[in-house]
Amino acid sequence: MKNLYEQLIEYDLNPYFLFHSSGKIKGYNKEAEFLLNFVGIKELYELAVSNASVDFGFSQKYISLKYNKQSYYAILVGYIHEDEIALRLYKVVSNKATTINNDKLKLVNIFSLIELSKTSTLLSSNLKIDELYDISIPEIKININDFLLCLNDCFCLFMNDKNLTLQVQIKIGEYEIIKNTKYKILSIEFATSRDIDVDTNIEQKATRANANTFFNKNKLRLELPIIL
Repeated sequence: MKNLYEQLIEYDLNPYFLFHSSGKIKGYNKEAEFLLNFVGIKELYELAVSNASVDFGFSQKYISLKYNKQSYYAILVGYIHEDEIALRLYKVVSNKATTINNDKLKLVNIFSLIELSKTSTLLSSNLKIDELYDISIPEIKININDFLLCLNDCFCLFMNDKNLTLQVQIKIGEYEIIKNTKYKILSIEFATSRDIDVDTNIEQKATRANANTFFNKNKLRLELPIIL
């Protein structure tokens, strides 16, 4: 039977991992198990090793991390011998419920907005775009002005690249719950050949447009609920 300390770790809201020096995982709590749906063990192990202290002990760093819709503001890395290293991520917790101001929503063809944003921001760019569109996506209700501002910044992020893949589709089997109503999710993914950094300006504009942003190496993805 687990003691109280072990149970506190097990049910902690912050994910906890214990790695062997080989990179294999030796233990994790329930929150960490959930996180593993979105990020690989190798990436988390490298995160721990790259932020560990030079000598035995613990190192706490305030860094911004985001995996899927989970955001973290700090990590704790510790090791007391060479065989094991522990990693704990501190989750950003918000009591603010997701809401949408329906008064600002207008029914629009999402591809028309993408074309408008693309032509207006890439006039002087030689960027070649490979477009993969699900043309069955219906018109949806969004905040047009806020979403266009976000979309413009997304295209500007890649305007100096040579090639870009733009994929627009409905996510299969995933939904967003807003005020007890389940909505399908529209995904707009930009992919290039280089790694890109998190852009807080895009994140802020996406939030105002009721969208979520995900930066993952060479990809930027916008997700928003499909409101008909």
